[in-house]
Amino acid sequence: MTIHFASIRARLILAFSVLLGLLLAVAAVSLQRLEVLTATTQEIVNYQARRVFMAQSMNLHAQAAAIDLLKLLQTPERDQRVPLYAAMDEEMAASAKAVHDLAQTGLAADLQSYIGQVTDLQQRYATLLQETVELLEIEGPTKARTHFEDRTHKVLNTLLFESRALETHLQQMMQSRLEQLRESATQATHLVVLLALCALVAGTGLAWAVARGIVLPLQKAVSIAKVIASGDYRQDVPNGRRDEVGALLRALRVMRDSISNREEKILRLAYIDPLTDLPNRTRFMELFDARVSNASGALMLLNVDRFAPINNALGYKVGDHLLCQVALRITRSAGESSLVARLWGDKFAIMLAGVDQLTAADKVQQILAAVRAPMTITGQRLDIDASVGVTLYPQDGTEITTLLRHVNVAMTVAKHRQDSMVFVSELDNEPDHQQLSLLGEMRDALVQGEFIIYYQPKLNLKQNKVTAVEALIRWRHPVKGLIPPMQFIPFAEQTGFIREITPWVLRQVIEDAADWRHSGISPVVSVNLSTRDLLNHGLVEDIQRLLMQSGMSAEQLCLEITESALMDEPELALRHLNELSAFGLKLSIDDYGTGQSSLAYVKTLPVDELKIDRTFVTAVDVTPRNAAIVRSTILLCRELGLSVVAEGAETAEELAWLKSNQCDFVQGYGVAKPMPLTDFIPWVQKFNHS
Repeated sequence: MTIHFASIRARLILAFSVLLGLLLAVAAVSLQRLEVLTATTQEIVNYQARRVFMAQSMNLHAQAAAIDLLKLLQTPERDQRVPLYAAMDEEMAASAKAVHDLAQTGLAADLQSYIGQVTDLQQRYATLLQETVELLEIEGPTKARTHFEDRTHKVLNTLLFESRALETHLQQMMQSRLEQLRESATQATHLVVLLALCALVAGTGLAWAVARGIVLPLQKAVSIAKVIASGDYRQDVPNGRRDEVGALLRALRVMRDSISNREEKILRLAYIDPLTDLPNRTRFMELFDARVSNASGALMLLNVDRFAPINNALGYKVGDHLLCQVALRITRSAGESSLVARLWGDKFAIMLAGVDQLTAADKVQQILAAVRAPMTITGQRLDIDASVGVTLYPQDGTEITTLLRHVNVAMTVAKHRQDSMVFVSELDNEPDHQQLSLLGEMRDALVQGEFIIYYQPKLNLKQNKVTAVEALIRWRHPVKGLIPPMQFIPFAEQTGFIREITPWVLRQVIEDAADWRHSGISPVVSVNLSTRDLLNHGLVEDIQRLLMQSGMSAEQLCLEITESALMDEPELALRHLNELSAFGLKLSIDDYGTGQSSLAYVKTLPVDELKIDRTFVTAVDVTPRNAAIVRSTILLCRELGLSVVAEGAETAEELAWLKSNQCDFVQGYGVAKPMPLTDFIPWVQKFNHS
């Protein structure tokens, strides 16, 4: 019959119970043997030793009586014999009493015969002794001595012999009992040692069995855990028995499944686009690197045109559904051998291995035809288009980051050209690496205070005084020297870093304005705003807060905007301009004449001045067409109540012509170059008081 124990606890309880039972058995045997030894010892002490003592006492008293008798026989005077009679009687009585006590100790039958013989001999000896004493008293020592030697001495010798024999027999019996006691003690010792060894062996066996039942499954669990830790989730986990180790193994299986499921979800989140179920950018780059090994092919980047208006007009739900449909169409058109991924937003990457430029162009047309097919989403028909950039590898590069950068540029060019497809090989413009490095240094420059403000005066032609000034940012690079704004501002606008530069410029300009007010001059200062600045939702509140903190009047600050800044989100830009104008700030349209809708903006925008671009101001005194444009602009501004600033005037003839045609302000090298604040304040003071 096989017994299965339900748990490690039960096995441990069983093992310790057996071990405890064996120890209790050892203790019980030891106690039992000890009790036997104690009883036997008590018996020896109480009976055997007492019997020997009684026999010895009997023998000694008999000998003492005989000695007293010999003394009597040798004592002639009666008076001297009287004490010896009493002593002899006492010894005889003591000897008889010892024999009587010995007989009462419950001796065996063979010893009882010894006692009987001794008793008879004592009685005979007593009788003969009495006869000897009587002969001594009646007939004298000679007769008494003869009687003693002939009869009494023989009985006395026999009595003493039998007494010694009884004593010897009793001693032998006691010695035999002691031998038995030693043998019993030895046997008890052997039995206790045997039981202890059995307990030790049984305990060791049970401990080994229990340990083996625990350690082996645990070792198996550890090895399985190591395999799982290495990332192999296919390792089989045994069920185990219905005990704690089995529970551990079952928990390990649950852990393995849970980790596998979570890792699968994490990998999916890390590598799969959750919307389209296509590989994401990271996964695409890994798969590209894994597939491309001295191979050739084409990498395409497709961007859905006008996706943002669709998203804004119909909602993100429709936009997401549209992207899913586009992803499905691209995947089907590209074919099973292709690799399609959604990189970000509405941009999809397609890799085609083993194709040349002609084949890639045909495949792009197939994909575009599939994407352009009308689709209906929530009852709304949508006709979409796409722009595609195409790069070939290894001709255009082998690194995925380089290829993606190139193909993104080609896609952007295709979108701007309103062309469906542009190959990277058709482009020859690479970004200026020097400018890219400057772009990377701009953030550090802002933190380290490398940006400075230069001020260029605006001459009021009617007053012949400087009443306005434009703030221009410069970058004082610790290695490359003074860097003009055209080398870093465009890139700051592209990357959005301009939103960090403009607030710094406004704060610095307002602080500088406080310095020149203390110096007795108060020109209106102009600050340029980019497209990103104008569309910043916090723009109005930031400017209002800066002015209120500084105490500077709003009329002393003018914000210059370009017409192109109003193209992206004209409604938001117009709302911000109206709020700034209502707060009291002056507004100026910069580079007037270079935009596409100048008159329309002049009509609708709450502006205070126009700045005529230097293109028309240069050589205005000798160029009739420039003169006509500038003259008509001045007349238009006069009718609309706007000030006119002519920028880029560099010669005295240009200044004279502008003054004669009633231009309000002139700005350019003909008046003064941009200068730092430390030079600007004394220059204005000197110019206005000359």
